[in-house]
Amino acid sequence: MTTTPAKPPTELGSTVPNVSPAAPSSTRLRFGATVWSHSVVDFFSFVGVSLLPLIATRLELDNTQKAIVLGIGPVASGGIQPVVAWISDKTNSRLPGVLGMLLGVLCVSCLGFAENFWQLVVLTALGTMGIGAYHPPAAAACGQLSRKRSLGMAIFFLAGMLGGMAGNIFAPQYVDAMSTNADGVRDAGAGLHALTWFIPVGLVFTGVLLWAIQKAPHRAHDAHERHRNLAAEEQRRRWHAVWLLYAGNVVRFTSNNALIYLLLRFTELHAARVADAGINQDALGTLASEYNGPIQAAQQLGMGGAGLLLGASLAPRLEKPMLVATPVLGALAIAAVPWASDAPASVSYWIALALSVTAGVGFGSMLPVTIGMAQRLLPHRTSLASGLMLGGAWGFAFIGPITAERIEEAAGLKLAHIAVAGFLLLAAGLATLLPGRLLLETADD
Repeated sequence: MTTTPAKPPTELGSTVPNVSPAAPSSTRLRFGATVWSHSVVDFFSFVGVSLLPLIATRLELDNTQKAIVLGIGPVASGGIQPVVAWISDKTNSRLPGVLGMLLGVLCVSCLGFAENFWQLVVLTALGTMGIGAYHPPAAAACGQLSRKRSLGMAIFFLAGMLGGMAGNIFAPQYVDAMSTNADGVRDAGAGLHALTWFIPVGLVFTGVLLWAIQKAPHRAHDAHERHRNLAAEEQRRRWHAVWLLYAGNVVRFTSNNALIYLLLRFTELHAARVADAGINQDALGTLASEYNGPIQAAQQLGMGGAGLLLGASLAPRLEKPMLVATPVLGALAIAAVPWASDAPASVSYWIALALSVTAGVGFGSMLPVTIGMAQRLLPHRTSLASGLMLGGAWGFAFIGPITAERIEEAAGLKLAHIAVAGFLLLAAGLATLLPGRLLLETADD
């Protein structure tokens, strides 16, 4: 009687045969459905951001209140993600992500019914908390369902960016269109109330998400055992690298959120600069929102487009150098934004738009790579790895808009941009401390 020799265990961090034994076509469908759900979730996540100039006008919010509203998202979304990630890894359940998407869809669709600052705060906090809860289980499942983890995470990331761009661009246009009734009378409140028509679409994709990830594994079946077999020093090295990646993402997300506030202020000032004399406040807020949506989407274009390119083609030996180089590029773009205001009105917005794309490349293009790297370093805790790189880092980003607003108040917009650019350079410094050899040892490309 002959026996077939047992195959040696797969090295930790190797290419993913982590997917369940389901048929490849089913796996591809589930991967695609999860990717599409990310587009929908991030569409909802940027509806409030794009419409904030209009909502702020209607609720008579001051700049500090605007910064607080922008800051709530990172706190609520980021704070819940490590918790959901821990629960998801502990129970091997995807349900928290599905319930989070449901909560996000319902709350964001009701933002137009906020009648004061505090109601807006509650709806924003609950909505972004739900959106945050979606991300760790979905990202972990997506990494497991893809045959090449870094490419799969880049596609997942790009899908979110495209959804966010759609939310930024489409939501103001939709509200503007729904603000005019059959008699030609404009009512911005009616347009905001019409956001509730987004609910049925969101519910459909929540169901699609449930089907896609309910049986998707978060890790290889023996990942815990293989991690325990590593030497204690090796485990410490891996965690040290993960914490460095985490700190770098804290800087990236904080800079991102600070720039969201600064670009909002740019579009408000630009709208006032180009608006017709005598325009009423609702119309001015709508105009500012229509400028704000595309310029915020431009950041996501840079993040998602470059993120997909790097995720698909970046060799492991170049991961660390790119983590150093990209924040420098982003810092230069952020520092240059206020000088766009000095250009003629006919071109200043387009200059700022191009700089927004470049800034997105700088602070966002390597984010999906960091998620894949963290999952490789901690294959027994892929939800936690995803949660740290996304929400765990995002949770500190509330500091960005509030600090940017304080600097603007004290020293003006130009200095605020320079301060944010200087802060982003910290990400480059942290990347230089990463253990390059360890990153190569755990590469699965």
